[in-house]
Amino acid sequence: MDGYQVKAGLTGPALQLDDAGTDMDGIRSAVKVRTRYSYGDVGGEDAASALNAFVEAWEAEAKLLASALHQLGSKVQLAKTTYRGTDGLVKQGADGVPVGGTSGLTDTSSARSARTSVLSSY
Repeated sequence: MDGYQVKAGLTGPALQLDDAGTDMDGIRSAVKVRTRYSYGDVGGEDAASALNAFVEAWEAEAKLLASALHQLGSKVQLAKTTYRGTDGLVKQGADGVPVGGTSGLTDTSSARSARTSVLSSY
């Protein structure tokens, strides 16, 4: 095959990122159900307070990671779509370039020699 060609293979990674985000949503849900430990559960008010803060932080982190993974998956998919469209335009432009035969290009050396260089005054 001659010429310019790009094959975009980003759908798989985009879906994997989105699936990982869905997995993090599940982790977040599992952690969230245990965000309130009591004194009796852990053997002390300080321990319960510390454990609750730890679980809340994990829940917030899981929420952030899930959101980031979903967003990244969407951006990868968007990039793939954008590049596919741009590649099509480049291919269309490249296909429109005449090959062989007479060229529309002319000799520009005479035009250059008639022009004075900006650096000639130095």
